Amino acid sequence: MEKTQKLLRKEIKRRRREFEKIHIPNEIVEEIMVRLPVKSLTRFQSVSKYWRTLITSKDFGERHMALEKSKGCKLIFVCDDFEDRAEDTLFLKTVALEKTSASEGDEQAFEFQGFNGFLDISESCDGLICFYDTKRAVEVMNPATTMFIQLPLSRIQRLCIYKYPNSEVQDPNPVPDPIMSCSQLGFGKDSVNGSYKLVWMYNTSPATPPTCEVLDLEGKKWRFVNTNTLDHHKILFNQRPVFANGSLYWLTGDEQGYATTQTKLIVFDIHTEMFQVIQTPPFFTHDASGDKIGLCNLDGRLCISELKKDCKQEFWWRIEDTNTWERIFSVDLLSTSTWFGGITWQPLTPLTISRDTNKVILSLRYQDNLVALDLDPNSSVCHLYFSGYYGLVCPYFPSFVTCH
Repeated sequence: MEKTQKLLRKEIKRRRREFEKIHIPNEIVEEIMVRLPVKSLTRFQSVSKYWRTLITSKDFGERHMALEKSKGCKLIFVCDDFEDRAEDTLFLKTVALEKTSASEGDEQAFEFQGFNGFLDISESCDGLICFYDTKRAVEVMNPATTMFIQLPLSRIQRLCIYKYPNSEVQDPNPVPDPIMSCSQLGFGKDSVNGSYKLVWMYNTSPATPPTCEVLDLEGKKWRFVNTNTLDHHKILFNQRPVFANGSLYWLTGDEQGYATTQTKLIVFDIHTEMFQVIQTPPFFTHDASGDKIGLCNLDGRLCISELKKDCKQEFWWRIEDTNTWERIFSVDLLSTSTWFGGITWQPLTPLTISRDTNKVILSLRYQDNLVALDLDPNSSVCHLYFSGYYGLVCPYFPSFVTCH
């Protein structure tokens, strides 16, 4: 028995020496690692100095991001279980789209100090998301790595907190009602130098154009951007600006920020930080009101839609690098309204298109259901895709991008 054990130990040592002689080329190691999920790569950084250098390199991050995008979009939900959650805690759920019914992925709990029952989220940009409110600091987070930073208050946030003229806020442009003047936060990427920027635009007095504040994540300081080219145009109240192709887009409203039949598009180039005002596409109804027009980023393209009087909503997206538009699908809100509390007077927002099932996922603001609509032109079938979340959801894919 003892002799057998000695032989066995000897054989193990021999095989270990043979294994140690095996050399896997660095190129093969990289090809394997670039296909791993973010969580695994986070752990593997501690294996060796070489692995950490490789994983944190810019080139590796870009390759990993491109592969994640090629797999198709996920959805990330902000969930709030009022019975079981700890105070100041929200849950993030990641949902994949590969199946016809929602396939839940990771669920993570995050604490938000000062959370009082309401938070908003920006669009996701390269896996980063901004959590914010008009009365609390913006937090930029990478949910895949759980890394986050807290940013200083913008001027509009300080106005919403302090409100009164004798506050610490120096106000060069009067803001009659800070909260009612405010749109949601814009978040995008400079297509030239790759920097990430937060943009907050809000209406000021009727005699002045909107005010725009911009923060570059590298400098982390809010600054004002010239908006004189906007002239008398105001942004539509409480809309989320849409980031696509290196620019942010808003719809215009009247002098108070309410919907008007003279709607136009405000375009802000993230790189040049210059504005322009353009007409809505020619296929829109001549007197279409701004509250019947939908604007979103659909699979990387600017998507615009109009809700007609017959409750039909038509969706178009802009063909890249051109000024032409392509009609992609339409929705009869009479068929989807059963999932959205019977509402047929608000335009739906498409979140993403499932490549495997050829279905588009639709949402409606302030409603906690998502609906999957079959894009087959001969079908009008829709079904409940996901239900019961906090009311905040955005398209998302995990990445290694840092928010420092």
